[in-house]
Amino acid sequence: MSKDAKNVPALRFKGYSDAWEKRKLGELMKVTSVKRVHQSDWRQEGVPFLRARDIVAINKNQKVKEPIYISRDLYERYSEQSGRVTPGDLLVTGVGSIGIPFLIKTESPIYFKDGNIIWFQNRTLDPAFFYFQFTGNSIQTYILSTSGKGTVGTFTIATGKQTPIVFPKKTEQKLIGSTMSDLDNLIAATQHKIDALEQAKKALLQRLFDQSWRFKGYSDPWEKRKLGEIAGIFDGTHQTPNYQSSGIMFLSVENIQTLKSNKFISLEDFQKDFKVSPRTGDILMTRIGNIGTTNVVKSTRPIAYYVSLALIRPNDAIDVYYLNYAINGLSFQRELRRRTLSVAFPQKINKQEIGKSIVDLPSPSEQIQIGNLFVLLDNLIAATQSRLSSLELLKKALLQDLFI
Repeated sequence: MSKDAKNVPALRFKGYSDAWEKRKLGELMKVTSVKRVHQSDWRQEGVPFLRARDIVAINKNQKVKEPIYISRDLYERYSEQSGRVTPGDLLVTGVGSIGIPFLIKTESPIYFKDGNIIWFQNRTLDPAFFYFQFTGNSIQTYILSTSGKGTVGTFTIATGKQTPIVFPKKTEQKLIGSTMSDLDNLIAATQHKIDALEQAKKALLQRLFDQSWRFKGYSDPWEKRKLGEIAGIFDGTHQTPNYQSSGIMFLSVENIQTLKSNKFISLEDFQKDFKVSPRTGDILMTRIGNIGTTNVVKSTRPIAYYVSLALIRPNDAIDVYYLNYAINGLSFQRELRRRTLSVAFPQKINKQEIGKSIVDLPSPSEQIQIGNLFVLLDNLIAATQSRLSSLELLKKALLQDLFI
């Protein structure tokens, strides 16, 4: 069933078919703010004092930068006049990134900046349903349409009271709210897993390449070699490409993460300009602007590339994945920074200087062990990121179809 004028969402839980009710938020709850706190009353500890930018950060699962507090005494005195936020209330940004909600879930004392944040004292709607309905297209579109035509839009108490909301019976609200909350928790847990895997990779890059951690059975010292002694180093065309709608894919520094591009050059230009081109098992590394970001070439198709990338072709005795991660290690990255022409704009490192950078080299079998470990870890990170993307797409679809 599609959404229509009867106020029925596209997706319903079994057993629910009644039309949703439409009201203004000011008819359902008190919409207000609090007594003003002056900057001279800000403290470095005490009761949390939220600003609009803090709510935006929390909404993005980011850490609040430079958090502010007020004294407990001031909180008690002002709360006697303005009231206290309670579980189920919604604090919504009124300036900057307007319309971003923050759901109060606990009785913990909290205060906020008047004028910057609108307080919806919710005693009517299921809290989770109210929060997710607020993030949905209907309310967000209304907020943007009424925020004013100036360069800085605002969401005011008056507009908050007039904001329309459509809602079902309380039992259906609870089902929708709990479903969306569970999904949000799953998204947060998946993001936390990605963060933990990234931290593990960072630790392994440090500990394995400074040799403070070794695989069992390996104790021989590593050899120090210049990169140019164990790999061929080339750069791409210095000419401005004559792009075509199809042909040989052309890569530049902005394509390093995926090694995919929607830019192409002709086969004729490719054969003329590229005596050496990337092949399976080569490494591409950024060398202009962004310095030292790498990726291993897996494609068997011809690839053209710009001067902003260096092509590194390991000798047969070198494991390509070990070398790829060694380049990303702290020691080699320090070498690159030391040899980078920082005074140039954009900054760059010459091909010859890349070749002079020192690589720590273990035995071939230990190279393979280390390379395989990081490949497995990167595959796990990529799979978890893919799952996160799928969950976020599911959330987007449910926000559209479960709500009006």
